[in-house]
Amino acid sequence: MSKKRALLVGSSFSAAPIFHVLKEYDLHVSVCGNDPTDPCHQYADFSYSIDYSKPEALMSVLSSGNFDYLIPSCNDYAYMSCAKVCENLSFPGFDTLETATTLHTKNLFRKLTKTLSIQSPQFEEINEAQDISSLNLTYPLLLKPVDSFSGRGMSKVYSPLALSEAISEAKQYSRAGNVVVEEFLDASLHSHSAFLQDGKIKVDFFVDEFCTVYPYQVNCSNHPSFLTTEIRDGLRTSIHLIAEKLGLVNGLIHTQFMVRGSNFWIIETMRRCPGDLYGNLIERSTGVNYTELYVRPFLGLESESLSKNDQPLFYGRHTISDVSPQTFFSLSINIPAKFNEYVPLKNSGELLKEAPFDKVGIVFSQFEDAKQMEASTSLLASYVKICGNSVKVRG
Repeated sequence: MSKKRALLVGSSFSAAPIFHVLKEYDLHVSVCGNDPTDPCHQYADFSYSIDYSKPEALMSVLSSGNFDYLIPSCNDYAYMSCAKVCENLSFPGFDTLETATTLHTKNLFRKLTKTLSIQSPQFEEINEAQDISSLNLTYPLLLKPVDSFSGRGMSKVYSPLALSEAISEAKQYSRAGNVVVEEFLDASLHSHSAFLQDGKIKVDFFVDEFCTVYPYQVNCSNHPSFLTTEIRDGLRTSIHLIAEKLGLVNGLIHTQFMVRGSNFWIIETMRRCPGDLYGNLIERSTGVNYTELYVRPFLGLESESLSKNDQPLFYGRHTISDVSPQTFFSLSINIPAKFNEYVPLKNSGELLKEAPFDKVGIVFSQFEDAKQMEASTSLLASYVKICGNSVKVRG
């Protein structure tokens, strides 16, 4: 009897945990991506060299491959291309294209939260004919492309004088050419991963997050979180409202939100797996196989109550990057922790682009206790030194 066939949309290191879980289900796993040096191309039973952000390219692969399952990896392009082809092809684990677009497009998601009376930053959309001097928002403001990820194209402006240039820059990072502008919040950043079953949260995880190198890209995080029960329950209520309003199918809904005092504001949400080995942080801390929880709905399976530690271990995650491009040479890690585990992503002599476009590697640190974790997580970058030669990147 031949094995069932799965197509993993994405081939980078972030997709590797998904690939390995799929193989544990004894599937024939193909991957697609346009960088032949990506690790999943080396692991796969078969690989396709395509730009999967183009739905027509993904549809061509699916039409020729007789696949049983389609699994998006860890970026919005992968998920949205999958959602678009699923308008014509039937694979488990996907919402309608309209729902996916609402959740993964910043201006549409802001409208949803407003409809549901869920707190999120005050915002306005920017269009070509708009007089930007008439924005009814309080400075400073954040400019965001409606369809980018990892903080790309975001900027903070303090006065109307800088607004026009920031809008132009943000549009360069939006495939749709659209921008949302919102009021800046002085608050702490957190994330929530909830796995839905029949519209209700079956299991979830809260993580504290920090942006200490590039201001709009998370590079430090810890689990367990120090959030209060009040904030956790309030966030869960909001997620249930979204799930009910949109009729979300089983699977992951991952949310970033900000907290100040007893108030929280939802920033964005997504149904694809977060990148930079986020799930590995959860797995190390709790013993729960986060990646398997993510994969199961795409295989038509219900979420299971997977094994869990009696008490979570205290873990931090640091994605190592720099503000300047350079030729990477070496790395030293001096994080004060019980132990550190390093996942390398660059070899000596390779170009390291500036954040948020590149990273050297990821380190997971197990701390002795909550106090050490709380004291260390936001400072993780200061304990890691990148050695390299500065370069000028052209083009």
